[in-house]
Amino acid sequence: MSESTQILDQSRQLALQIGLQDETTFDNFLVREPLAPLLDSMSRPRSEPLQFLHGGADEGKSHLLQALCHATEGSLYLPLAVLLESPPGDVLQDLESSSLLALDNLEVIAGRPDWEEALFHLINRARAAQCPLWIAARRPANDLAVQLADLSSRLAGGVTWAIVAASDGEKQAILQFRAQRRGLMLAESVAQYLCSRESRALSDLLETLDLLDRASLQLQRPLTVPLVREVMGW
Repeated sequence: MSESTQILDQSRQLALQIGLQDETTFDNFLVREPLAPLLDSMSRPRSEPLQFLHGGADEGKSHLLQALCHATEGSLYLPLAVLLESPPGDVLQDLESSSLLALDNLEVIAGRPDWEEALFHLINRARAAQCPLWIAARRPANDLAVQLADLSSRLAGGVTWAIVAASDGEKQAILQFRAQRRGLMLAESVAQYLCSRESRALSDLLETLDLLDRASLQLQRPLTVPLVREVMGW
């Protein structure tokens, strides 16, 4: 086997072996009111195979794509940011035989002619094979600076879902929901305190919740504002 063939095989293996995070399920996702129509659409068959999600970082796009794959046997989740340096023609080859495809971080391929062309052909093959294709990016399709006009047109022609940023109150509710899911009592006052002191990024808040959960268990103390101050040094 030649060196170039080995590289292609390794890239293909990487694409197919990327796993889903255990916690990224629908049961572990708090459905905010603006997202209810999207979650409803994800739970039933769709006439349009291409569904495009866009929203800022940390708004739950990756969680939702992975949750959909958790719930769909034979599906495939591809975070393009991880695969960007692999040969796109090899990574995206024959994926339309999957029961569902979920492509994350689409913004990273904008301006990459090889990736743009490979993705354009994948979309066409997926449509012909009636393979549902869910794509997520940080910006709307028309704002992605995609150079291939045919690809931009394909992306804009699908069903588009805008992920609205969570308010501070919704972030507090998400923290309490995730705490409850792991059997941790998080009072509203403590959730409010966390949101007032920690970064506004939801991923930072959830990482802090993980840290506090471990500290509460280790110290055998309930999660209170004094404990948060002690653990976080605030």
